[in-house]
Amino acid sequence: MNSVNEFGVDYATEQLRRSRHPLRKSIKFFYLKNILRDVIDETIDFGCGAGQLLACLPAGSVGLELNSHLVDALRKTGLNAQRYDTEDDFLFQDFIYGHYKTFVMAHVLEHFEDADQVLQKILRSCYRIGIERAIIVVPGFKGFQSDKTHKTFVNRRYLTEHGLLNCEGYAIRDASYFPVDIESVGDYFIFHEFKLVYDRISIQS
Repeated sequence: MNSVNEFGVDYATEQLRRSRHPLRKSIKFFYLKNILRDVIDETIDFGCGAGQLLACLPAGSVGLELNSHLVDALRKTGLNAQRYDTEDDFLFQDFIYGHYKTFVMAHVLEHFEDADQVLQKILRSCYRIGIERAIIVVPGFKGFQSDKTHKTFVNRRYLTEHGLLNCEGYAIRDASYFPVDIESVGDYFIFHEFKLVYDRISIQS
């Protein structure tokens, strides 16, 4: 990821502009609700962007964001946003065990060329800090193609081929598409999403 060129002030400005559009906000509500129904208590929102999800998460949740301009903007609205230092390499060294129950990464994984390795590192660190559930959201095919900063297309086939169905102490509880649970819809509809819900194996019944 070229964070300087792709995720600077212009990127932040565009994200904030889009998040404030009345029609986009009304549509976004249904997508946020689809994520929130799987959230357990205090949550880490990794790559919180313009803060739409962070604003809806349980009290005590925190947003991590690479873009310092977005962090500054979110803090001004009273949201608990922190800049994420890439030198941490997804270790989440500043988090103590058991404080957060859910980890959400929505529309972030597709920005990495080595998405499988990134997800494995993240799940490994989530397990170490006691995360019970990890929720990963990526775009469908048309949505993936719509943004030049997207590097890896993630679907069920990708998960199987890279051994990501059951790894690092987590197993997939749910893998579904939204708003229609059919992968091919994403070939035509740009706002189609693929949501993965990983549960910590030790807490499964």
